[in-house]
Amino acid sequence: MTKEYGKIGMLKSMWTYHCPRCRCAKMYKEPFELSNPLNMHESCRICAQKFEPEPGFYFGAMFVSYVLSGWFFVIIALITVFGFGWSVNQTMLLILFLGALTYLRFLRFSRSMWIHFMVKYDKRYGDVLEERHRKAQTSSRSETQK
Repeated sequence: MTKEYGKIGMLKSMWTYHCPRCRCAKMYKEPFELSNPLNMHESCRICAQKFEPEPGFYFGAMFVSYVLSGWFFVIIALITVFGFGWSVNQTMLLILFLGALTYLRFLRFSRSMWIHFMVKYDKRYGDVLEERHRKAQTSSRSETQK
C-alpha cells in the first residue's frame, strides 16, 4: 500500500488524528484503550511536534467538542421530531444512545481539531518523507530484480 506522505488534507488529517505539522504520524497511541481514551504520544515521531505544547492546551477543545456535539444532536433531534414525527421521549432516547456512541469520537476529534488550528502544516516534512518513500520503493524494486 503506497501513501503520499504529507499530502492528505487538513480535514482528513484532523479526522484521522494525524500530526498537524507533517500530517504523517498518528497523534494517539494505538490500539485504542477504553480506560485511557486520550492516550497521546508525547511528540510526533516524524517532525517532533509536541502534542501537548503547554499545560491546559486542550482546554479550548472542550468548547469545540461542546459546540460540535450540540449542533449534531440538535439537528438529529429536529429531523426525528419534525421529519419523522417521533415523540420527544423517543427522540431523547435516541440522542442519549447516540451520545454514548459518539462521546469518545467527539472528544478525540475536538482535540485533533484544536491542535490543527494552532499548528501550521509544514510542507517540507511531507516532501522529505515522500522522497524517502520513493527511494525505499526503488531500492526494493532493484533488489527484487536481482
